[in-house]
Order: sequence, then C-alpha cells, then structure tokens
Amino acid sequence: MATSADSEQPSPRIARLARGLKLGANAMLSTLFGDVVAPRPQSIWLGSLIHLAAPFGINDRLVRTATFRLTADDWLSATRIGRRSYYGLSEAGLQRVLHAGKRIYAGEAPDWDGRWTLVMVRGDVRATVRQKLKRELQWEGFGAIAPGVMAHPNADLASLREILHAAHAQEYVAVMEARSLEAFSIRPLQALMHQTFKLGDVAQAWQALLRRFSPLADEAAHLPPVDAYFVRTLLVHEYRRVLLRDPNLPEALLPQDWPGRTAREMCSGMYGPLLAASEDYLQRTVEVAEGKLMDAGKVLRRRFAHG
Repeated sequence: MATSADSEQPSPRIARLARGLKLGANAMLSTLFGDVVAPRPQSIWLGSLIHLAAPFGINDRLVRTATFRLTADDWLSATRIGRRSYYGLSEAGLQRVLHAGKRIYAGEAPDWDGRWTLVMVRGDVRATVRQKLKRELQWEGFGAIAPGVMAHPNADLASLREILHAAHAQEYVAVMEARSLEAFSIRPLQALMHQTFKLGDVAQAWQALLRRFSPLADEAAHLPPVDAYFVRTLLVHEYRRVLLRDPNLPEALLPQDWPGRTAREMCSGMYGPLLAASEDYLQRTVEVAEGKLMDAGKVLRRRFAHG
C-alpha cells in the first residue's frame, strides 16, 4: 500500500520536541504497541513499524533488531505472509501493556484508607526470578522499603496475582496487608516515601515533561495528521517513562505542589484532541496482516477519562 504518507515528516517545529531525548528502539516500539496496537488485536507489517519509528530517529536496522528482541522476550509474536513479516502482541505482551495501560491512562489515585500491600520475597529465590519480579512490581508502582520487601498503598490485587504467576514466583512470595496507625505522626512515613521513591528526582522529571509539551497544549486539536501522530506518540512515550518512576502515591503522602498532578492534567487535556488527526495518519500509513487497521476510536476516547 503506497500512500502519500510515505513522504510525510513532522514539521521542523514539532520535530524539535524530541531534541535532547534518548529514544531507544525497544522502548519506542513498546510505546507504539501499547498505544496503537493494544486497542486492536492486529499484526502490523514490519515496513509500517519502520515508517512509524523513522520520525524519532530510529532507522530500519534498529527496528528490525528491536522486533527480534521483543519477540525473543515474548512481547511480540511474528507472522510470515509471503515475503513480509507482521508483528502483533503476544499473550504475555498484551498482559504487560494492559497492566501498563491501567497506570498510563487511568484516573487519579483513589482515596486512601491508610492500608498498604506488602510483598515479601524469600531470600532463596533465583536471581533471575527476583529481578523479573522486582522490575514488574516497580512498574506496577511498588517501592522497595527494605531488602526483599516492597510496598504499595493502592495495589491492584488482580494485577499482582498475574505478575506473581507470570514470574513463577507464587511459592517464593508472601503478600500481607499493613495499616498506618492514626495515633502516630504521618511525617516519618512521608519522609520514608520521599526516600524510597526518590520523589525529588521524579518531580524534576515531571517538570521537564511540562516544559517540553505544555507550549503545544492549546493547539493540539489543530495539528496536521503527521504532527498529531508525532506529538501523541512522544507525549505517551515520555509520560510513560516518568510514570515508571512515579508510584502514584495517595494525596496524603505527596508534597502539596506535586507536579505529577499538573503533568497528568496536561496529558489528559492533549491526548483527546490529538486522537482524530493522529488516527487519520495511522489509517493512511499502517498495513496489517488482514484487512485494514481497525477503528479503535471508542476505546481510545476512554483513555485519560475521555469519552
């Protein structure tokens, strides 16, 4: 399918949004599959992935290497049709992006009742299992408060079960509930959270995100398709990157001027207005294994509470 989109590039002003960012192929493809592919169970032609990654400075060789690695890591599944390769999310990859999507596109943290979920890992667990478990739990928003002990104030227990099952760690992990006591000051807990999650560094990352994207907030709905696609993808990519470090703590545990609130409001306010034009670009650009790219507008508009 040769289209006019083959020659399209974002405008220089919009392309400058990526200046200074280190955009890795694996991470960018993870963003594309999470934001574009996950809402529609389809496999995308490798050539389309190369085209979608090109505006971010990722060449075809890097895309090929990244798809190979993501397939080997059971993120993607590959299909060969004639001389073409198509890539879709594997069952495990879909589970991962759905977990991530709950955090990326979800609303604010629910009211906190003072309860904590504690995950305690046995000392004799294999290093590979421990590392995988820690990585998945950190992405879910758990923080390491002591060696082998991770905590979360608003844990999704269904997601936690899936993580333990995927890591084959059910026999090595104890899950318990703890509660803050009103008779004791909350200030030491606030300080502990600040240290555990390095909230000072996270705040700086949120502020950098705001400086990069907020100048475009008022014109998000008026960008041409290729620019809307570029901004939408980069916005989700960078928001996801910072969110990986942010535990989404309850209001009671956050500084009063926490910039993560403003950053989420900005992303929420921009994502919806970018959808129509960016989806138009994707429909004209992406080739799939069968038929055409599905219309996922209904699912997409529910993200960030749009719709």
